[in-house]
Order: sequence, then structure tokens, then C-alpha cells
Amino acid sequence: MTGLLGRGSNAKQATAAGSLQFQTSQQGGVIPLVYGTTRVAPNLLDQQDFTATPAPTSAKGKGGGAGKGGTGQFNYSASVILGVCQGPIAEFGLVWWDKNIAPLIGLPGISYINLGNDAQAPSSYWSTVHPANAIGYSGTAYFEMDNYQLGMSPTLPNFNVEVIGLLPNTAPNNCDANPAAIVTDFLTNARYGAGFPSANLDALTSYRDYCNAAGIWLAPMMDQQQEAQQSLADIVQLTNSAIVWSGGLLKIIPYGDQPLSTAYILVALSGTITELDTLSLTFTAAGLTGSPVTVTYQAQPAEVNSDTTDYSADAAGLASAINGNADLAAFGITAGSGVSTCVIALRGTAFSAGVSVVGSSTGAASFTVTGPTAYSWTPNTTVEASLGEDDFIVQESSVGIALGPNPGGSALRQGATPITGGFTDDPVHVTRASPADADNYIQLECLDRANAYNTTIVDAFDQGSIDLYGVRKNTSLKARAITDFLGVAPIVAQLVLQRGLLYRNTYSFRLGWKYCLLEPMDLVEISDARLGLSNQIVRITAIEEDEEGTLSVTAEDFFGTTGGATAVLYPKQGTAPTAFNPNTNFAAASINAPFILEPTGALLAAQGITSPQLIVGLSAGPNGAFDPKWGGCQIYASLDEASFGLQGTFEGRSTMGVTTAELSPTGSTLSVDLSESDGSLASVSAEAAAAGVSLCALRAAGGELEYLSFTTATLTGPNRYDLTGLNRGLYGTFAVDQPAGAQFLYLASGSYYRQTLPTQYVGRPLFFKFPSFNITGGGQQALADAVAYAYTPLGAQVNPGSFPLLIVADTPAPTEARSQTVRADAILPIESR
Repeated sequence: MTGLLGRGSNAKQATAAGSLQFQTSQQGGVIPLVYGTTRVAPNLLDQQDFTATPAPTSAKGKGGGAGKGGTGQFNYSASVILGVCQGPIAEFGLVWWDKNIAPLIGLPGISYINLGNDAQAPSSYWSTVHPANAIGYSGTAYFEMDNYQLGMSPTLPNFNVEVIGLLPNTAPNNCDANPAAIVTDFLTNARYGAGFPSANLDALTSYRDYCNAAGIWLAPMMDQQQEAQQSLADIVQLTNSAIVWSGGLLKIIPYGDQPLSTAYILVALSGTITELDTLSLTFTAAGLTGSPVTVTYQAQPAEVNSDTTDYSADAAGLASAINGNADLAAFGITAGSGVSTCVIALRGTAFSAGVSVVGSSTGAASFTVTGPTAYSWTPNTTVEASLGEDDFIVQESSVGIALGPNPGGSALRQGATPITGGFTDDPVHVTRASPADADNYIQLECLDRANAYNTTIVDAFDQGSIDLYGVRKNTSLKARAITDFLGVAPIVAQLVLQRGLLYRNTYSFRLGWKYCLLEPMDLVEISDARLGLSNQIVRITAIEEDEEGTLSVTAEDFFGTTGGATAVLYPKQGTAPTAFNPNTNFAAASINAPFILEPTGALLAAQGITSPQLIVGLSAGPNGAFDPKWGGCQIYASLDEASFGLQGTFEGRSTMGVTTAELSPTGSTLSVDLSESDGSLASVSAEAAAAGVSLCALRAAGGELEYLSFTTATLTGPNRYDLTGLNRGLYGTFAVDQPAGAQFLYLASGSYYRQTLPTQYVGRPLFFKFPSFNITGGGQQALADAVAYAYTPLGAQVNPGSFPLLIVADTPAPTEARSQTVRADAILPIESR
């Protein structure tokens, strides 16, 4: 307990760090361009005020100020500016650092935030204290921390920030961006765009409607240098579309071949959601089997899966429950997730069925239901030309008279030979890919908003093809622009799978200049009797023109009403969020009243110990119930209730509680309630009880300490026991009257804090504080917020040949005392008297 007086030697004095260590600070790098809502790792733009201060041995005053002396360690602080992305963004959401999660806005330590507007001003602190470095970083979203406390490490935490970036709310989920809006801004924005002329960009109205109706919206973060055309190619690949240059306009045309009609209902979560609350959504609609249909999800603790203002994981849990319900799936109801929002899609029968959704909770959660909002899209299925053998141009033979390119009729082709010259080639070439070579298992690598935007894999497969040819899959397709792994990702994966499996035929033919108005993505009919083609509808995918005006056309199958370019969503088992990004900084519960005691001389002698000892039983939780998220506490002591010195740390919890009925000096049944520690007891043999294997301590406020053991522990209720077969007044104590409400500590578990008591403190009032931490070791309670408990030790000890029989007046512990710790080395080897 040398810390009580701030003493102690430093055999090795620590050296203060001379500079700040940080995550990333890159000059000349790409400023991320963020559409929709996703997570971004910031870049250090500037750092000043790096300071190392010797750490004090104690916290002064009841609220904890600096004490005298040093520990040989240093506390560090620095002022930093962290750049995030291109602005102007809509807002910052959550921030993740060192396994902690909280909203960035309002977080202690965040001094200034700029969203990336033009000509934004620097902070007043930077302008005053560091005027030479006062830069507003026009057009860049950033946040600033002034004299940020780093603790005893000179390292800046690894921050990651949720960015509600460019064009949010252009998609039905109200947090991401419609791909058509992304393309338009990316190509034409005057500040950061590709410099593409607006006059040469199509309005993309059909593309926009297709993405909304198909349920495909994105949140790409462009943080790598690459050609603009590659960025566009990535977007159109995920949206099942193609880029076409036609009539001086850049167009994006979907491959979709079926009309789409989808309505979306948004269910936003708010209020207070606590651990194990049951969240429910009830669907009512005419024709819905079992209507009303209710799906439920048991909420994760808000302080574990995210900050208490964000319920994205709970919203994803509800979406998964919807997707896993067979009746809803058959009716055309599926779901995805947004930021704290469940996005319900109504397709097919459900689109026009008048579906209503009502939310309820066993707790205090609130549900805001918006919609339905409908979106529709119709594909262009007009056949632009019907092509027969008189329209195709066949290849001229290399032998004989050169007649130039001409239409090749069947009669001319039949009479042509390599000797006589003419046209020997077929007008239409078909390349057929083997179905055994097609990928039948697709893996899509996307981000999971419900799990802190960590990477997850969504798959789609064709069981029929797998049964015939085995599993054939390529490397996973990177699709990190997708952040809704429940709603958007399955649609994209299914479309990629279908294109790989179904579109195996490639048609190639040549046409004359009169068909120069045809363009990629047009539909044409082709007929060739020798190939068995009669008015076969194909979709043009490429056209090349040579110097003579001859068009070389490549086309693929078009399945029309039978589908193939529109996702077929098969019912699947619900995929609940499989992991949560833990928040280790959630607040720890305050301790219960601690049980502070000293082993008697007889008990010390039984253990072979001669020095006085101090034992503290500890647990924590509100209203007499143990908090399972409590991890332990630190132990501080003081002689004057002003300067507190750290003595040690306790982890775990003691098995402790209170008596529920009076135990007279001759009583034989001890009734205890261990709810405050969620404790449990087990019966032992009579011999073991007599040997003190089930040793317990018992003491009422202001009363005498008694050691006893029990033989039989009978469960009478949750954490409640009747203990019988008692051995009373053990180890120099006496059987005394113990009223209801006396403190109980099970010593045989070894779960308590134990420390040698220096003899100079015997008889002096001591004051203890027990600031808690949570089960992850975070959420440390401030010393100023911890209650002080008084105790005056008597200093029981063992002198050779002297064994005291009774501790006359053990100082009563305050009624507010409680805590929790597990120390394997504190187990008492008890012997019988």
C-alpha cells in the first residue's frame, strides 16, 4: 500500500516519447470521393502541440486532480487535423477508434468539424494558436481535435469515420446513391469530375428508373488512381448495364428484359433499444397467407453492436427475419437495410396489394414507417431490324475473280468453290460455350453496414448446374460499392450468375452500310436456315465499321419473356448479421457495497501467513442484480479522502450477497440471496465442510465478523439458497446473531481482492474507491464518480505461539460497499480447527 503516500522506487525511469505516432499521413495521395454512406479512414493533415506530461501517482481531491510525485510514465496529448474525403458531404455519422464506437458529432475531444464546403474557414483555435498553419482545406471534409488526450501511449488512435457523402437520399433507402446520379456527377462535376461535357451525356432517366425498380443502389468510395472509364465500367457491371455511345450521347442501357415494379416501405428504428428486447414487424395484406404475419428479432445490446444512436445491426436483423419468412417471400416481400432502417421491398403480388407494416417492441424502441413509394421500369423490346440471308455479307473467297463484297444468296453460295471463286463463308457464325465451363457459383465481396462496414461475402449458385458439372467458381467479384448485403447484394450476385450461366451463345455477322443506324443494345431478328435460326431475337453487343462501311456485328441471346437478364429472387433462409463490431467503451456499472474484512489470526495461521491481510469482496450491478457486462474495478486507497493512490486491479466477481432471514447464535439454517453477484453455491460433504472447504464470511453493519461453513446448499429461487449443516464460529470467531441484510461472502471461491496490510496503517481510518471497468476492459469509470468507502483495520496477525481466539470489534463496513474480482492466487487453503 505504498501508493497511499505516493512512495515507491523507480528502478528504471521511463523516457518520454519525442514525437507523435499516427495512422496515415500521405502527401499527394488521392482525396477519397464518397457517394452514399460508407466508412472512410482519415488522413493526418497537420499535428501540433505534442506534449508529454509525467503521470502523477495519485488523483488529487474527491474529483481527482493531480497529486505529487511521478510514476515514471507519461501522459501524452496532441492537436491534430484529420482529413476525410472530398466535400461537401451531407454529414458525419459514427466514428470507430480502438474498438470504441460513438457519433463523431458531439464526441468529447472533437473540437471542430468542416463538411468540405468551398472557402470554409479554419477553426478559431488553429487561427489563434497556430496561425501559420491555419488552413481551411477548401473542398475537403475534415475534423479537428485540440490537445487531444492520448493517455500513456504517444500513438494517435486508428480512426474510421462513417461518411454520409455525396448524393445521399437519391436512392430509395435514403442513405445511398442512385447509380445514374453517381455517373452524372462523376463525369460532369466542375471540381472533381472527369471533365466530360454535359451536353454529350444522356439524361439517364431510364437507367435511374431501372436501378430504383431493380433495387440496386451503391455507395462507392473512389480512393485509388484509375482511369475514369474503369470506374464507370465497375458501376455498370454491378448494375447489369452497358455503356453505349450513340448520336453524340453517352448512354447507359440496362440488360434487363422484364418490366419491373417495386414499392419500398422504410421502417426506421429510434428510441431506446436494450439487450434482448424483442423487435417485431407485423404485415397485413389481402391474399397474404396467414395475414397478419409477424416476424421478430431479439435486439443486440446497443452498447455492443454500435452506438446507442445507431441501430443498423438491429434493422438488419429485422430484414433477415423478413427474408427468412416463407409466406412473405412467396407473396413478394423481401428486405434490406439502411442506416438504422429496414428497407422493405414489395414486388409481384405485394406491389399492389396494399401491404401495411406495424412495428412493436417489448422495450422502448420506436418505429417510424414511411411509404410505400413505388418505382417502375419498362425495357425497350422493340426489334429494330429483321435480317435474313439477303442482308448478310459473306466473306469473299481468296481464289478466283474478286467481285467485291455483295449480298450472298443461297444459290450463289451453293455454287461457289475455291476454284471458281465466289463466297464460301456462312453469313452467321455462332460460337457456343460449353455449359460445363460456366461459373455456377458466384461470390460477391461487399461491405456490411450492419457490421461496421466490414467486408462480407454474398453468394449465388445454381444447384442444377452444380449437380451436373460440380462446383465451378472463379475468384470473388469485388463489389465494395455495395453496403446492403441483405437487399442489394443478392440481386447483383444473382444477375452475375445468370449472365454467366445463360448467355453462352455469341453471334457474329456482317452488314452493309444501310444498317449504320443500328447500335449496341439494339434487338434484331436473324434467320439462317442452315443454322436452324428463324427470326431469332438477339441483342447487339458490339459493332465495328471498316473503311468500306461494312459493319461487323457481335450479338448475344435475348430471352425476352422467358427472362435471363432480370434477377429471379429465390426464397432463401434468413441471414442474420453474423458479427458485430464491439464497442469496448460502453459505461461500466458502479460497484455494489464492498465486503471489506481482515482474516483473523487463526485463519492466517491456517494459511501459514504472519502479516496482516485485507480482503475485499466485489460485484456490481443496478438494483441488486449483477451486471454481466461488468468486468472488474481498480482499487484506490487514501488516508485523507483527498489524495487516492492506485493499489491494484480486480477482475471477475466475488460470490457475495445478503442474508434474507435472521440467523440466531444457535441457528442452523442460513438463507442468502446472491443476486447482486449472480452467484451460485454447491453442496459439499460433511467432512469437507468441517475442514472449511465451503468457508464463508458473514457480518451485519456494525456487527461482528463470523466465519462459518455449510454442508448442503438448497436452491430456493434464482440465486437464493438455504444453507444447512452449518459449522459456526470458525477460525477464532464466535457464532453471533446475524440479522437479515447481513453481508455474505463465499471465501472458498477465491474470487476477491487480497492485499498485505502494512502495519503502519493499523488503527488508521482508510478510504477506498473502486472505479469500475466493463467486461472488455474499457469504459473506465472516473475516479471522481466512484463512491468512497471508509474502513479502519485492526491488523490481526500471527505471533509465533500466539493464536488469538476472537476479533472483538471488527470495524463495520459501509452499507454501500461492493465490487468484483477473480484472483487465482487468493484461494485460501483451509484446515479444520
